[in-house]
Amino acid sequence: MSIPVPTPCPVCNGSATHPFVEKNGYAFLKCAGCGYIFCHPRPSQAELGAHYAKSDGDEGISRDFYPKAASRKRRGFANALKLLPHIWGQRALDLGCGGGFVVGGFKALGAREAVGLDINPNAIEYARQHFAKCDFHLGTFDDFSGGKLGRFGFVYSSEVIEHVEDVEAYMRFLAEITEPGAKVFITTPDINAAEVPDDVIAWDVFSPPVHIQFFTEVTLAHLFARFGFTPIKRIPDRGGAGLKMLFRKSV
Repeated sequence: MSIPVPTPCPVCNGSATHPFVEKNGYAFLKCAGCGYIFCHPRPSQAELGAHYAKSDGDEGISRDFYPKAASRKRRGFANALKLLPHIWGQRALDLGCGGGFVVGGFKALGAREAVGLDINPNAIEYARQHFAKCDFHLGTFDDFSGGKLGRFGFVYSSEVIEHVEDVEAYMRFLAEITEPGAKVFITTPDINAAEVPDDVIAWDVFSPPVHIQFFTEVTLAHLFARFGFTPIKRIPDRGGAGLKMLFRKSV
């Protein structure tokens, strides 16, 4: 295994990172201080974008077609419904919105304004065509820093944080776009889940460069605390290895 050069931990800023595993030619470090596991050196955003462009998971998305759209719409509404008390009357954002199915749920369930942001142009075109009462933006969070989207009372970001090249930039964006007291709901794989095999590289979710960092409840809470968010609760992921957490932005 190639040995990556140790680097400060992006979660706790500790210096005790050490080689962990290698898979698909990508080396990972683990922080001895907090347990955060991350790819280093990280693929560039351009490399990640090129990889996603070749992937077949979103093959065929267009202005008028999205794979499994009916089931995605039902699931998006159900996911929004579970968070109804935090959505009602708020400016609500789905960061990594795909085809806009959760954003549509926000609007149907009483969000004052329902907004989506995604890097996939075909997904955004589909969302704009099928959820006309919502507002969709194409680009990265870097493209919309500096107050371009305003601030939100609720942010939803599902299965996004494990993909991003710069997790600290992602967190700075979350802190920038959330008003005091705002709620943030995050989902990401839980590398500490019982379903994860002892040989972690045998876990199909451990799949660089698709996923380039992995969290536990402790490391995710530690990262969010650095940027002014307090955990409210963890929501069980029945039968899965998902980490679902709701945070509040400190006043």
